[in-house]
Amino acid sequence: MPLPVADILNDIVETIRGTGRFALVTLGECAAATATPRACVTLAGLDELRPDDTADARWFRLRARVTVHARAHEPPGGTIRAAELCDAASALLADPFRGGRCRHLPVGAATEIGFAEPVALRRPEGEMCLAVRCHFQTQDQP
Repeated sequence: MPLPVADILNDIVETIRGTGRFALVTLGECAAATATPRACVTLAGLDELRPDDTADARWFRLRARVTVHARAHEPPGGTIRAAELCDAASALLADPFRGGRCRHLPVGAATEIGFAEPVALRRPEGEMCLAVRCHFQTQDQP
């Protein structure tokens, strides 16, 4: 069974794009882009966990990183704007099941949103990162 990693990441991108608050939303790095505000969604990791009670199931934790870039005329303004955009994105990303792709498992909730963390504080362009974790299960094929 193919893993739904690309589908989950694309769902996150489309959800953020649907806010209408970003000039650019991409899957992958967008450091070379100049449009602001922008959001970049990257895969931070994929952890496989084997449940003890069944041999044919596999649990996964997909870790995505959403980096939000915003600009202001004064240095703290970009970070403040990026934090506001992270709040808006996290509210929309609160759909726990990502269109049925994520599910509650003993290792974590279907979708978990981490706190936004500042990346750059003293430049006119502020950056904030938001962690999104999605848990899903697959069955091994005989």
